[in-house]
Amino acid sequence: MELGTRRRRRSSEPGPAGGPDYLSALPEDLLLLVLARLGCAAAAARTGLVSRRWRGLWARLRDLAFRGVAFPSLQVALGRVARPPPAVSLLQIRVSDEHLPISDADDVTSVLRAAALLAPEKLVFALPWDPDPTSTEVDLPCFHRATSIVLEWIPFVLRTPAAGAEFPALQTLTLTGCQVDDLGALLSLCPHLRVLRLKGLIWLGDYDWTVHSTSLQELVMDSENLRARPVDIVAPCSSN
Repeated sequence: MELGTRRRRRSSEPGPAGGPDYLSALPEDLLLLVLARLGCAAAAARTGLVSRRWRGLWARLRDLAFRGVAFPSLQVALGRVARPPPAVSLLQIRVSDEHLPISDADDVTSVLRAAALLAPEKLVFALPWDPDPTSTEVDLPCFHRATSIVLEWIPFVLRTPAAGAEFPALQTLTLTGCQVDDLGALLSLCPHLRVLRLKGLIWLGDYDWTVHSTSLQELVMDSENLRARPVDIVAPCSSN
């Protein structure tokens, strides 16, 4: 993040000892650096209790990590984030076990769509492990700027976007404990995918599955469920 040259603002609010609030008088770029150091969007948002100057400033961060935020609050929080430009570099959403169960697939779809509107370069979306995943589907929207996507323990079936949509910048895709309606169709929407990691996948039905990619360079599979499945892999041969 580049530091601006704008002049400091004077703050009329008292500091902790009743004197001038010099911290809030810092240039906005420096305040954003302070908030970024917190490493948590919820903690950054709570700084608004310190001074009016800090209120809502967290929504301009370009690295956003939501950890332990109640799931119903996520869509509202994402809606407050300033949309690009400038670009969101990292969007990390990790829902804790205390917010289980997540029973509404529409809510998950809504949060994913709200995340897609922020056009992050890197996305991490992780729900708590659920021992009873369902066959209900959620829509996986396209993340047009994402170079890396990590999806973990989503207890619903990820529905691949319709043909014509793409993940044009995606280079690394990691799916852990996820169900996908059509893995082959999903990969066909990722023309520049180089690394595919499949971990702990839960597959519906007893069918063979195929990995076809003209760009794939690394495939990692780590799941007991995959051992009994015939896997057809078609990818470019390395010249090294």
